[in-house]
Amino acid sequence: MMREIMQIIIRDLNIARYSGGSWSQGAIFFVLFTLLAAFALGPEQAARANMAPALIWLAATLSSQLALGQLFSNDLGNGMLDCWKTSNRHMSSFVLGKFIAHWALVFGPILALAPLGALMLGAPMSTLSPLLLSLLIGGPALILFGGMAAALAANIKGNGLLVVLLSGPLLASPLIFGVGAVQAGLGDTIDLKILGAITLAASVFCPVISVAALKVHLE
Repeated sequence: MMREIMQIIIRDLNIARYSGGSWSQGAIFFVLFTLLAAFALGPEQAARANMAPALIWLAATLSSQLALGQLFSNDLGNGMLDCWKTSNRHMSSFVLGKFIAHWALVFGPILALAPLGALMLGAPMSTLSPLLLSLLIGGPALILFGGMAAALAANIKGNGLLVVLLSGPLLASPLIFGVGAVQAGLGDTIDLKILGAITLAASVFCPVISVAALKVHLE
């Protein structure tokens, strides 16, 4: 099963390599959102510092959902999913590989840019470590929730808005507790524990629902 997952990850990374940079849309959106937020908040350092964790988490949440509408729809339309199923491979391997590849391509650059974005918004240095830790723990939940919505709407053309509508209510919980974890600082905080629990729960039921949805689309 691990070999099948790696095949999908390598395949998606190679596709992104020759896609003309479409994988970088999330990082570009993250940078633009942070810049505009910094200009909108003005020079008041105290206000910017207080809002920085929430704005970085909001930018990461929105950026992670870009291009999710095509996560499964292209493979469903070009017959890739049919070939995968008829070759008696695990559909769960396909789904997990897609999730991991999307996290690496979209959320990886966001993690790298998050400290710079926080500093641009006037956040103190002491918040950078809690911010990165919260994004590392809660980031997978954003991809899993969005990916599950993409699987549910994979057979609908122009499904980008529908994916956002389906995943939007679920994204609120990691966003809320992610910001709370940053504000609480490093340590054994309840917000960080809940954030980890959300990611664990998402890692269990999101792939299961996604596999079931894709099987229905193939019938």
